[in-house]
Amino acid sequence: MNSYDLIVVGGGPGGSAAAKEAADSGLKVIVFERGRFCGEKNSSGFGLSPKAARDFDYIRELDVPSLWPTKFGMMHIVEPQPSNADRMTWGLTPPRRSSYPQASEYMVQMMYRAEFDQWMMEKATSAGAELKLTTLITNVLRDGEQVVGVIDNEGNQYQAPVVIAADGAHSLVAQKAGLRNKWDKDQVTVLATVDFEADSERIAEYCGDTNVHIFMGPDRGGYVCVFRNGFHVGSRPAKTLLSEIDAGRNLSTTSITDNTRLDFVQRLIKATRAEPREFQLHFLPWLKRFNERIYTGGLMLTGDAAGVPEPFMAEGVWQAMYSSRLAAQVALRAHKDKDFSKAYLSQYMEELKMSPVGVDFMAGTELRDFFSEWTSQTFYDLFDNLADAMFYGMLTMAEPHAQGMLRVPAILVDMIPQLLFLTRYYFPIAEEASREKITNFLAGMKMMAPILKSMMPPAAGGK
Repeated sequence: MNSYDLIVVGGGPGGSAAAKEAADSGLKVIVFERGRFCGEKNSSGFGLSPKAARDFDYIRELDVPSLWPTKFGMMHIVEPQPSNADRMTWGLTPPRRSSYPQASEYMVQMMYRAEFDQWMMEKATSAGAELKLTTLITNVLRDGEQVVGVIDNEGNQYQAPVVIAADGAHSLVAQKAGLRNKWDKDQVTVLATVDFEADSERIAEYCGDTNVHIFMGPDRGGYVCVFRNGFHVGSRPAKTLLSEIDAGRNLSTTSITDNTRLDFVQRLIKATRAEPREFQLHFLPWLKRFNERIYTGGLMLTGDAAGVPEPFMAEGVWQAMYSSRLAAQVALRAHKDKDFSKAYLSQYMEELKMSPVGVDFMAGTELRDFFSEWTSQTFYDLFDNLADAMFYGMLTMAEPHAQGMLRVPAILVDMIPQLLFLTRYYFPIAEEASREKITNFLAGMKMMAPILKSMMPPAAGGK
């Protein structure tokens, strides 16, 4: 039987991050990837958030052919169907106020997953990890309740005192280990993309530094991500598989069809001489609450297998990398302490829950429900009224400016129901997110009280 210090299942960004972390520290690591190469099943592109460069030093060395940092983005408020025109657009740049440098340098780094996954795995194998391709892990080895290895599709057995399962949303390892069955229909979202191959020179000329576009409108929405040599059109803001079933139709596929008809997308296709090259439909876990069933004796789940994509927009690559690295760090401590029990590995769940990955789930229910409302008529009415308020308040040439400005109070009154709709979500989210800050502030003031008291002048009479 083949023996290792650590087995990693899945050769995506999470698996590579775990393998590199462990191999850098001297563990004997093997990674199993079912594809012919890492990233084979992820041909479309994605945006890597600046958090990755903040948390992983080697990401600052990232260099793949399609890489394009997003320095400027556009938000399009799209008119109701059958129109495909924009009602309102505005540009977005990275925030000036940020807690780390990369957040002010770019919004995301756009690239193709196949390139990124291979780049990440090269980092892991250079650190000493072994990679085994075209291998599907179908079961786990047990010693009583303890997971002590895995079994592949040909019946080969591999042994290790700890296994990290980064094998995606449909994780066989999670199911075989008894941590969960398949996700419920309300726990996964269905995403669709159409990827276009395009002329790189025309992309650079037509798009410049504007390489992300977001679309919102009544019962419609989506996005366009632009890369060096192509772009893809994505489906509407996330809906769950349950929503698809309740609607009795494939909302994501319908959304893609509608989005390719948008005026901006049609202009982009023509300007860059784009040709469609792939349609992709895939599932992502999209949970309202942090999933605590992510470990057992000898096993930790990470990334999509653990259900950690954040509950607002279902971002998942950085979450996979962060959770996998943390799991590798716990595995290293387990080796040092010679304890791979369920009780010992519980620290992985506790630390992940308190990490930036877990913090996103503080107001997970409100965040997910709020994002689902982005394609509602109420949201469109809010922006529709906002556009009119700006036009009549500042920019109108259709009427005398003084008369135009008199229209604004009535428009603001019309916006009250929409603003109340926003507060229904905003205040619970803000309350939950600020609770820890308030608690820390009060604790700090309590600690400072004796010092402040000693600095105060004595009261009259010496009391």
